[in-house]
Amino acid sequence: MREVVTSVFLDRLLDGHLTRQQQLTRALWLVSASVTFGLVSGSISLVTGLHGRSLGVFAVGLGVLADVIGSVTLIWRFRAERHRPGQSAVHERRAAVIVAAALAVVAVVLTAESVSALASGSRPGTSAITLMAAGVSVAVLAPLAYAKRRLGSRMASRALQGDGTLSGIGAATSLLALAALALNGALGWWWADRVAALIVAAVAAVEARHTAAPHQRSSS
Repeated sequence: MREVVTSVFLDRLLDGHLTRQQQLTRALWLVSASVTFGLVSGSISLVTGLHGRSLGVFAVGLGVLADVIGSVTLIWRFRAERHRPGQSAVHERRAAVIVAAALAVVAVVLTAESVSALASGSRPGTSAITLMAAGVSVAVLAPLAYAKRRLGSRMASRALQGDGTLSGIGAATSLLALAALALNGALGWWWADRVAALIVAAVAAVEARHTAAPHQRSSS
């Protein structure tokens, strides 16, 4: 994923000089990279998180797969603008609503799972695969999140910015999962994994509202 990191630095230099078609090409590249990575990484994180009873790692998988949904939606949205530029506002509204819905689902599921795990007092497990999946997610999703949000701002696309937040949530949950597993192993703080997932759920809920709010007002 060296190309992702390179793209982040090029964004800083070139975003202001890109034509709309060049911006669409770059946006399509970013969301396509998210789909490719997310289908593999998200599935591994979900399975290992459930198997090891680690809500932090489960949150990683959930966030990454939600990012895949948002990215697939944006592939449709940007391809549609290429063919029908006059309807880009309509496509943007629809894409933003879908991205907001994905963020809301992440918030609801993580909150329910975290509260249930805290109430039952279940302890998270860990494995080498779990740690590797979380580490790779941080390395890939953090630069993707930055590039998406920056380009989304340049393109005035709340949908792409929201999808960047989904990538950022994937990176953040990976960091929190690693920290929580370390705290559980070193200090026996089993609840840190669950609290980390609740923090991510709160961020997802706020961003869902932010992404959907302008489109709710315009449709009312």
